[in-house]
Amino acid sequence: MTGQDIIVILSQGSTVVASAAIRSDEINTACPSIERASATQQGWKEVLAGRKSWSLTLNYLMLAAARLRDVLLVGQMFNVTIRDKSNTSTLTGKAMMTAAKQTHTTGNLCQGSFSLEGSGPLQ
Repeated sequence: MTGQDIIVILSQGSTVVASAAIRSDEINTACPSIERASATQQGWKEVLAGRKSWSLTLNYLMLAAARLRDVLLVGQMFNVTIRDKSNTSTLTGKAMMTAAKQTHTTGNLCQGSFSLEGSGPLQ
């Protein structure tokens, strides 16, 4: 499996905001530990699972001038779908866009990136 086998779709309602020009993505999940006291032993730390979180970063190519407005998407909520090309494994969730960045370098393709923070479960 390679990165081209994974498809990420950001949408709002039935409108797809990003999918086709995504070059790379990175998904992170986390679960902090919460230390607890033990009634049976005091020599070793015991932990419980805390609240889970997830985040997603997307890097994309700006293929049209209209993509300049992507930086205005921060603070908005999106439906996120991550799946393989054959659609046998899928992850879905809702996320808020926390950052949008664009790089415009003379002589190179313009690039952008989105950072999203999950709101609720990633299923």
